[in-house]
Amino acid sequence: MTTVRFGTDGIRGIAGETLTVELAAALGFALMQQHPAGLVLIGRDTRPSGPALASALAGAIEAHGGTVIDVGIIPTPGLASLVAGEPRAACGVVVTASHNPVEYNGLKVLARDGRKIPDAQERALESAMEGALAGGVQVVAPSASHAAEAEEYRGRYARALAALAQTVSAAGLRVVVDAAHGAASPFAVAALEATGATVLPFAMGDGVINDGVGATDPAALGEQVRAHGADLGIALDGDADRCVVVDAGGRAIDGDVLIALIALDRKGRGVAGSERAVATVLTNSGVERHLAAHGITLERTPVGDRHIAERLAAGQGGFGGEKSGHLLFTELSPTGDGLLSAITVLGLVARAGIPVGEMADAVPLDPQLQRTVPVPPGEGERLLAEPELQTAIREAEAALTQTGGRVLVRLSGTEPLLRVMGEGPDHAAVSAAVERLLEVAASLVRGR
Repeated sequence: MTTVRFGTDGIRGIAGETLTVELAAALGFALMQQHPAGLVLIGRDTRPSGPALASALAGAIEAHGGTVIDVGIIPTPGLASLVAGEPRAACGVVVTASHNPVEYNGLKVLARDGRKIPDAQERALESAMEGALAGGVQVVAPSASHAAEAEEYRGRYARALAALAQTVSAAGLRVVVDAAHGAASPFAVAALEATGATVLPFAMGDGVINDGVGATDPAALGEQVRAHGADLGIALDGDADRCVVVDAGGRAIDGDVLIALIALDRKGRGVAGSERAVATVLTNSGVERHLAAHGITLERTPVGDRHIAERLAAGQGGFGGEKSGHLLFTELSPTGDGLLSAITVLGLVARAGIPVGEMADAVPLDPQLQRTVPVPPGEGERLLAEPELQTAIREAEAALTQTGGRVLVRLSGTEPLLRVMGEGPDHAAVSAAVERLLEVAASLVRGR
């Protein structure tokens, strides 16, 4: 029997190999077990494998009594806001692998409120999908009768972006926006131009998604910013739920620093809930101390924007984010939205009246290293449980604790990787601890 597993961001794999149209159809069947005759909104990014996966998903939903409106190419947070705002919708699914390379794709399931579904619902879907894959899934040709509604939904998201942008006065700023050739390509320029800024487009869908561009590879954006003499650059990822900022010199602003700048700006403006911010265990301890000095408490969660969203919801809203560029504003969207974040950043820079790089330099950081070790698929849990690796982790923790540092070793939720993070005031001690952990982990992987 095929094993199905949700990671931290849905089901993900190499299209046509570990993520197939059969798997997409099985998800459609499973969703109809949970939402009989329900309406499902579907969106996708620009990957070539997306249309076939979306078609199989839609065909299975309709074959088992559901209704589908395929919105087409739209950012994940755009579909999330549409699901949350549509009383008829039972759920949503985005066909995307986010920041991963083009050969990957994925299936992100969104709950009725636009947020990621809870673990218990994922487990139930996994079980139903495995049963469906064993017995086969009926699929029909998806209906094209909802094309006008799909266009209206895309327009609804574009208008929501414009409404926020029009509250910002960024006239005089020149910004390069990098859409990673992804889902934000049809929306990004108009959204940022509505702030009054001069917008210079880059990687707007005429190339390969996430290939040397976007939030995970902002070097090319940095070159564009310098070449155009822009004040800053904004990089999104493939499904536009991340926002990375580049300063006028082409330097990518550390994601933890961006969290601090936004939290401080919100506190200065007296935004409700701005006395706290939520981030993950990976966020730099220097940011925590800096925010505390300005009367802001940093609350930490496990890695993953879903955990941040849950903490924010439990505390009556506010702001939170991840170093990777996931930024959540509960008053704006049910999930992290790279375009809403970009508009917010333009407002911040315009209000400050000083370069974003100068603001960033005022936020102190502890030395931090993050490294990865490739792990054979399915072997991660066993590797992490190896006594030799556990001993090395305890030794690294003891060594860094002596100098006020810390270490974190975890499995990636989206890729077959072991992630190692070390942090502390003593850079040499941090580097030695991380390199030792990488050495032990790599040796264990080679020995398997």
